[in-house]
Amino acid sequence: MGKELVAALGLLSVAAVWGATFYFVREALQDILPFHFLFYRFMAAWISLLPWARKARLFRNRRALLHGCAAGLFLFGGYAFQTVGLQYTSASKAAFITGLSVVMVPLMEAAIKRKAPPIRIVVATTLAAAGLGLLSLEGSLALSYGDWLVFLCALCFAGHVVFIDRVTRLHGSTELALIQLVTVSLLSASFLPWEPSRVVWSARVVEALVVTAVLATSAAYLIQVRAQRYLSASATAVILATEPVFGAVIACLFGGEILGPRQILGCALILVGMVGVQERRPRPREFTGGTHRDYP
Repeated sequence: MGKELVAALGLLSVAAVWGATFYFVREALQDILPFHFLFYRFMAAWISLLPWARKARLFRNRRALLHGCAAGLFLFGGYAFQTVGLQYTSASKAAFITGLSVVMVPLMEAAIKRKAPPIRIVVATTLAAAGLGLLSLEGSLALSYGDWLVFLCALCFAGHVVFIDRVTRLHGSTELALIQLVTVSLLSASFLPWEPSRVVWSARVVEALVVTAVLATSAAYLIQVRAQRYLSASATAVILATEPVFGAVIACLFGGEILGPRQILGCALILVGMVGVQERRPRPREFTGGTHRDYP
C-alpha cells in the first residue's frame, strides 16, 4: 500500500473521529462552557503527546517554535470563531460555512503559487462544496452576524491546512503537533476570565474530554501533520470535508436523526469529490533531526 493511500486513509479516519465528536461535544456543553472546554481539551491533548515527544527538540528549535505557534494561532482562530458564531447561527449553516474551507484552500494555494489549480482539484472541490450544501443547508440563506464569524472560522481552518502544507516537511511531526496544541491551550486560557467558571464534572463532560483530547486532537493533528507530507493541501481539504458525512451517520445511529434523499445525495457528492482529488505527490525526505532546507 502506497504512502499516499495510507496518508489519505489516515486523514479519512481523522474526519470520521471529528464527525463523531459533534455528538459528544453537544452533550458536554450542557455542563461546561465553550472556552473552558477548549482549554481542558487542548491541555489534555498536549499532555497526552508528551510520552512520544521525549526525543523532540521542544522549544529549542526557534523556527519550529515559530511555525508551531503560527499553526496554533490559525487553529485557535478556527475554533474560537466557530464557538462564538454558533451562538448566533444554526448548526446546519455553521457546518456548511465551515466546510467551505474546502474551496478556500485551493484558492489560497493558487494565490501563493500564482498558478491556477488543476481541473481535477476544481471539479473535486466543487462537488464537495455542493455536497456540503445539500447535506447542511436548510431554511433561510441570509447571512447573519454569526455566519460571518463562522466564515472567519473557515478562513482560519483553510489557512491552517495551507500553512501545515508549507512547513510539515521542515520539522518532526510530534514536535510541530505538540507546539500548536500548547499554543491553542494557552490562547484558550486567556479567554477564561471572560467566561463564568461554570463546570459540572459530569460523566458526559469527562467522556467528551477523553474522546476529543486523545482521539480528535492529539492523535488527529499528529496524523494530519504526518499525512500532509504526502498529500497536497487541496487533497487534504477535500478528504477532511467528509467530516459532516460521518457526523450525519453518527447522528442517525445514536441521535435518532433521519437522512432524506437530499442529504444522502450530498454525502455521495462529497465522497465522489474525495475520490477524485487523489493524486501522487513526491515522496518527502524523512525528518531525522538535522537541518532542513527552507521551503520555497
